[in-house]
Amino acid sequence: MKSIFSFLLLTTFSLVPFVAFSSTFTSDDPIVLPTTTEDDINVLPEVLDMDGQPLKTGEPYTILNTLFGGGSVALVNIGNTRCPNAIVQKGELEKGTPLTFFTKKSRPTPFDVVHEMNDIDIMFTVATSSCINETVWKVGNPDRFVVTGGTLGNNFFKIVKAETKPGSYHLRYCLGATFLCLNVGLTRNNRLALNNQPIPFGFVKHQKTDA
Repeated sequence: MKSIFSFLLLTTFSLVPFVAFSSTFTSDDPIVLPTTTEDDINVLPEVLDMDGQPLKTGEPYTILNTLFGGGSVALVNIGNTRCPNAIVQKGELEKGTPLTFFTKKSRPTPFDVVHEMNDIDIMFTVATSSCINETVWKVGNPDRFVVTGGTLGNNFFKIVKAETKPGSYHLRYCLGATFLCLNVGLTRNNRLALNNQPIPFGFVKHQKTDA
């Protein structure tokens, strides 16, 4: 993990040419978040799903791009790997892959609600037992794609309210306790990656009948 920290903290923040990122980050990105304590996090606003209900840890959801024509986030196989590890936005009418959220101290009700700025792990829910341990989100090095293959307990992602899209949220990837965060956006081929064009997302409770 030290290697990806070093990569993201390079002062030039140079970007690989085939990915649709800006050549440099603006002054607004990376985002340096204010220092918070565990007590602060407990009183921050709850993250709400698209039905207006609090987002719960350990329960299945799908993530939607809330822009017009946006689709669901899904796990796909790119490169014919043993386990699929690419995270993409599907088309508007295609189904996404259900996933669950875990906070640093996921606990039973009523303490199982995700709050804005909570450190979270994100894990796809898949039926394939041989790949069950390959479904936790992480950021690849050095391409900055959001992929799977992480481990629970990293807690590098956060959810924050999207000020320009009411009822929507941005996903951010943060460098541990440094509170230096980068936005999750899309590349030209609809893969999730770190860039300076965050996508507004919403969360939909996944029902078994959706599968």
